[in-house]
Amino acid sequence: MWQLGSLIHQDMWNSILSVFLVAHVLAGIVAAFIAFPLAALSTKGTALHRWSGLTFVGCFFFICIGGYLLEFENLTGTVVDVFGLELNISPYREDGGVDVLAVVNAAMLNTMAFYLAVSGWRVWARARAADRGVFPKFDSIIAVLEIVAGLLFAVMLWHAVDQSDSQGLSGELSGTLEFGHLIIIAATVYVMIDAGHDLYIGVSRRPPRAWWIIHARKMITAEMGLAAAFPYRCVPFGTTGGILMLVAMTIVLVFGIAIARRFAKRIESTPAVV
Repeated sequence: MWQLGSLIHQDMWNSILSVFLVAHVLAGIVAAFIAFPLAALSTKGTALHRWSGLTFVGCFFFICIGGYLLEFENLTGTVVDVFGLELNISPYREDGGVDVLAVVNAAMLNTMAFYLAVSGWRVWARARAADRGVFPKFDSIIAVLEIVAGLLFAVMLWHAVDQSDSQGLSGELSGTLEFGHLIIIAATVYVMIDAGHDLYIGVSRRPPRAWWIIHARKMITAEMGLAAAFPYRCVPFGTTGGILMLVAMTIVLVFGIAIARRFAKRIESTPAVV
């Protein structure tokens, strides 16, 4: 009886994971290839820009909630059945074990990109609150949580690296800080500084000089994190995966800068309204 109950519970859990995995992937595709380009190319202040931006942020909610659940399950080496396809959602090392570094880094990437998307979406609201001398509680709370998350991930990453070295895996792709790991560490430092600046704006109640620049920067870097996630998950990790991550992020960066410069020329003559 106990074994039957355990099997039923496992089947239900696998079904839940299948739903979250599909939602995770679909939300990532919609955010990266539909919502972000529409928001970037549409005229700022229009309904299309606002709704595509809201869709972008909404997709990140599903990306991250599903991502956290899947990363937790990664540690057990789960194979999830999706539409009859058995998908291995755990990043295995060459010795067959689960790569804890990859799990921590993926969760880190989820958290950073989610914060950038939400805080970027909230920039104008925070600027108005600072201009009125109002302390933005919600934005300040998520900024503090982001800083704490960054510190927590740094400690977890340090422990995972130390554990890999103690197991004699430092010479393998799965147990070293390869190029992709360095990218994520640098991104973590960037987001923690960004969250600290957001917290400063709330505490000092001084509106930023050019809120739209902060808005564009945050949304572009959130898309960069999303773009990096595709090669990170689809390509065997190592130097090749790290290079592909860098290429994907560079493409988004160049595209974003070009669009931001176009908006900059427009905003000089007509103030944008969000």
